[in-house]
Amino acid sequence: MKKFFVLLAVLTICTSVSAYADTRDKDYEHPIDTQESACKTSAASTEEWVKCTMKATNLWSAEVDKYYSLLYKKLKDDAKTAMYDDQKYWNLYKNNEFKVIDSLYNKDFETKDRIILRVSQKRDIVKHRAQALHSYYIQTFPETENANEKIPVNTIYKPDNIIQRGLRYLGI
Repeated sequence: MKKFFVLLAVLTICTSVSAYADTRDKDYEHPIDTQESACKTSAASTEEWVKCTMKATNLWSAEVDKYYSLLYKKLKDDAKTAMYDDQKYWNLYKNNEFKVIDSLYNKDFETKDRIILRVSQKRDIVKHRAQALHSYYIQTFPETENANEKIPVNTIYKPDNIIQRGLRYLGI
């Protein structure tokens, strides 16, 4: 029962991120996005374009690992357990979502647009998680060295439809 309330508290924090939207700089672009844009600008083919997006996905994945580790080190026991479970379930979600994305595309009729869309969807899943963890870290530990760091515009946590339905079911 205690774990349920801790998990519920974590979910509540997740949904409260949007309260900080007004305090953000509207012109901020994350360095990974800047690097990806520059790479795509110089790309001469679809393959190079896809490689730019895959590289950005890997960089966002490193951000997920970084902020998960930072949060995990600073949290107390119950919150650590909730964070660990949350990350474990997010990884399951990510892997299953990647499988769905790959299975929905007919590889016999693959076009350049479909290839780009597929890798972009995968990047967005990882990017969204990295930005959410970054926001949690800055909000939970504002006294850290990142206290003056700008929170990117698109870090408003918007839970996916399944989470929204679950929260509505719980009456949140």
